[in-house]
Amino acid sequence: MVNSPGRQRRRPIRSNTIIVRVSTVHASRRSRNAAARSNRRREAAEQADIDEAIQLGRRLGIILPQTATGIQAAPPSNTENRQEPLFGSYFDADIRDEWADSPIATHAEYFRLRRYAERRETIAQQWAELDNEATAAYLYNQQSTSNWTTPAANPSTNLSRCVCASKDISERRVDMIDIIHRHGGLLVKFCKCTPDVIRLIHYGYFACSADEPRTAFSIRLVQYHHFLWQASAVPASAFIESLSSFLDTRTTSPLFNRGSNHKRRELRVPFTLCIDLYNRILNKSRKIYEDGLRFTSIDKWASKCPRCFGPILNEVRNPGEATVHLSMDGNFQQRHYAHSSKDCPVEDQYPELFLHPSKITTDIEQLAATDAVATGINPPCSETHKAANDTRDGSTWDKCDDNGLFASTCRHDVPLIIANIHKTGEKLYYPLSIIRNFLVDFPDYKVGVLYDIGCHLEAHIKKRNLLSDRIADLQFGTSVFHAYVHEWSCQVKYNPRFNDGWGLTDGEGLERFWLFLSPLVSTLRVSTRLHRLTSIQSRAEYYSAKLTSSTADWLSKKSSDCTETIKSSASILRQLHALPNPTTPGTNYTNTFFERQWDLERNYHLNINQTREKARQELGHLLCLQEELDASLRRVATSTEQAISRAHACANIAIQIRNQRITIGAHALIDNLNSVQSDLLWKVWYSKINIRQQFLALAEERQPLRQACRIGEHTTLGTRASTRLMDSVRDRGRALHAAVDAYTARVLAFRAACPTRHAPPTMTYAELLRLQPDDPFWNDGLFTNGNEPWAIDANTQRGIRFLASLKRGEEEHRRLGWEVRRAMCWATSCHDAIWGTMRTMAEARHVNTTPLPQAVLPLVCHEALDSHSSMVHRMPGAPQQVQGTSHKFQASTIRSQEPRRILQVHANTQQVPANRCQVPSLVVVHARLIELARLQVEWDGKIVEVFEQTPPQAGDVELLQAWELQISQITRAMRNGHLSGIPGDIHEQLLFPNGRPRSPSPEDHESDSDTHGNRHNSSDEAELVGHPDEGNDNIENRPEDDDDEDEDIEPLFQQLMDEVLLDNLTRATS
Repeated sequence: MVNSPGRQRRRPIRSNTIIVRVSTVHASRRSRNAAARSNRRREAAEQADIDEAIQLGRRLGIILPQTATGIQAAPPSNTENRQEPLFGSYFDADIRDEWADSPIATHAEYFRLRRYAERRETIAQQWAELDNEATAAYLYNQQSTSNWTTPAANPSTNLSRCVCASKDISERRVDMIDIIHRHGGLLVKFCKCTPDVIRLIHYGYFACSADEPRTAFSIRLVQYHHFLWQASAVPASAFIESLSSFLDTRTTSPLFNRGSNHKRRELRVPFTLCIDLYNRILNKSRKIYEDGLRFTSIDKWASKCPRCFGPILNEVRNPGEATVHLSMDGNFQQRHYAHSSKDCPVEDQYPELFLHPSKITTDIEQLAATDAVATGINPPCSETHKAANDTRDGSTWDKCDDNGLFASTCRHDVPLIIANIHKTGEKLYYPLSIIRNFLVDFPDYKVGVLYDIGCHLEAHIKKRNLLSDRIADLQFGTSVFHAYVHEWSCQVKYNPRFNDGWGLTDGEGLERFWLFLSPLVSTLRVSTRLHRLTSIQSRAEYYSAKLTSSTADWLSKKSSDCTETIKSSASILRQLHALPNPTTPGTNYTNTFFERQWDLERNYHLNINQTREKARQELGHLLCLQEELDASLRRVATSTEQAISRAHACANIAIQIRNQRITIGAHALIDNLNSVQSDLLWKVWYSKINIRQQFLALAEERQPLRQACRIGEHTTLGTRASTRLMDSVRDRGRALHAAVDAYTARVLAFRAACPTRHAPPTMTYAELLRLQPDDPFWNDGLFTNGNEPWAIDANTQRGIRFLASLKRGEEEHRRLGWEVRRAMCWATSCHDAIWGTMRTMAEARHVNTTPLPQAVLPLVCHEALDSHSSMVHRMPGAPQQVQGTSHKFQASTIRSQEPRRILQVHANTQQVPANRCQVPSLVVVHARLIELARLQVEWDGKIVEVFEQTPPQAGDVELLQAWELQISQITRAMRNGHLSGIPGDIHEQLLFPNGRPRSPSPEDHESDSDTHGNRHNSSDEAELVGHPDEGNDNIENRPEDDDDEDEDIEPLFQQLMDEVLLDNLTRATS
């Protein structure tokens, strides 16, 4: 074809990488061939480079040998082994391209996550290095500023106390955010002698970064959020958004990101870092208190629940009666999405309430080693509970890494131990680990364990020979409100209302605890794993504190309930005692008769032949099927095929019945009944079993409607879920109604065939819905024991139940007496310990004792306060004035010699002078005294009433006298305004209501007489009870002409001491 002169024809030459277009206009064949050869050479060079890159990737391990066969290799077709989505987001597998499955992408993702983990670990390490200093600085400034009710240091002022050179002082703009105002980009000076985080605490702010913070939130704002979050679980994002909107209306300019004039700052992440710092300070303060007062493991348990773990004195218990009761249960709402974070908390980071994974691993290995022994364990109700054979694992919730929680509480609902469920279901090793670790701290306790499948748990523990050294100290039971799902033979042994030692404990404390944690479900699913654990820990501590504060109300209510139970049960028993007993003519019912019948019933169910009973029930099932098929045969068949199908079904059922009769043998007949009568009885038995199954199905469907909801809400379900649930409930109700009708018809047929034998009771649908789990209707004993009073006599059955109720009420009344005395004894002993510690420290400060008494050394010299203890000797007023020297000479020697000597003495011999190093420790102890005093005042009244109503014990007079004495001291201090609610604001009259003790020397006594009873408002003098005695020993021998000189030297001395303070802080930091 000849081209026109005005047109150009372009021929594309395609390659693997680029598209080259070669113009053929006015070009000869030779030039076109040369261009083509050049293209081929270029393509060959590119392919060689690609092959070389592939070989290099293989040698480095980036590319697997089998994955790269060429540049155009098709992506792998196997989608099952796709990599997890990138950190921080989740992409659906269907929209990911082939690049996501590339080994290079996997390699890049691995190093990206590794760098993120290393960065996270570095930040955590930076904060950990500052935790002790931050705690000491927080406690010191909490006292000096009266918990930040008075202004702290101004961050915009010069560093008057800094001893750094000018080149070591830098300025940085920091966004300072308070609860009522906000300063964006405030210029703050920092230096090298004091960490930025510590300096901001002295200014009254928490830094948001351990290294060069650019944002800080006021301490009082973080404190307020802490109390608000405890009460309402408000998310940090919602709180900070509302705060920002509020502060926007109080400032002239909004807060923008650095380098931007329109994008507002996102403060959620910085604020959560401040929250984490504050929580660590609170944990450190609690540890200082526990270590300083030498808490044992029992003391720490008593702080969680004084009613269970308080001091046990002079208690008289029945043999085998449990000292404490534990409840256990699992929850799978508190899950965590794997894509939300990739952090993996180590054991040191696990909160105190959580069980360390290493302690669970031991039980996992032990259970795996005994799997062969556990073959054949099948309690009668194990199939009813999913937890009994929980096969759920990581594939059940493929998007989750932490699938839920397994926890234990005491009978007062206080959470004791929590296990994190990681990629499994409700396995046996979780309750086993909790029991094992709990028993370690209580070698002499007998423990009652309530679990939804307590029967299954005990069977495994005994069959596998677990906890063999403590099995005699354990008593197992099922929770009361889950008892209805257990077979009657199981309830006889494990229902707390039927068995001795349980009182009125219901075992449902976990349900209430899960409800309290429910507001955290949505936020914790997308938080980091460590934040999830710490948030649950903090929420559980608040929950425990609320339960402890309501101790007196709880005891009073339980006392009223058990008194009412005793009265009502005794009244019904008296009515039964007036009735004649048909079993023994000429006598009435007695408690002895009821007890004997209960023993017979219990022995029967404990020794029952499960195989024979199941065979009889199966025979009843087949007979019911045959009856239904016979009824269908009487109806006209719609087709020949249907008639043939019915005939075949009847023949098959007849064969199965014949085989089942052969299997049962002679046991197919009972109580002198003929074959027809026995068949009618077995059909009634199966019909009753069918009623129970339909009843449980209906109860399970109605459970979401009956569960407790939050205040102000009618249900936790949405509109659509409620509609679907109501439809399902109606379907279950119709099935149950049909089962009741069938049961009633078969009972009437049996009565007609056997008029002389006691027939099972009839039941209407409305009556069935009102039945209690322990109603005698669920007792199947009459089908096999037709002549026993406990199986057929209604009055005997009522007597057995109400006699058990009477015993449980009496047990509860006795246990309440133990618990009220444990709580009062714990409160009085803690009060004496705290009060004595504070008095010892105050007296040591008053007489300037060096060294401090051994009783307070663990508190003052705690490792968390080392930074403060080492720097306090350079603070104003710490060194004592040497006799015959002036202030000017003393000030000149402080900087060069004295601090180093005191620091060395403290580090080697713990010869701690009694000065302001006690301030942080006093703040910690005083805060506990405030909490305990409020607790005792809140308890007083109702707790004394319960104390007087319960059975007396030895030592009651002394305990009540100690309680009343402490209450009178607390109320007098509150009335006189001496018991301040501010930690560290200690009045002298609080510890010495009758005045200070006499000083050991006349000079000290004379000095005390001049200053006794005065309280100064300055932070230096208000740090401890009383006034410092330094420099006052020879005050009368000082010449009068030195007064003016002293007045001139005092400001210089103050400035020098301030500089020494920061210099010592620098040394402590390094």
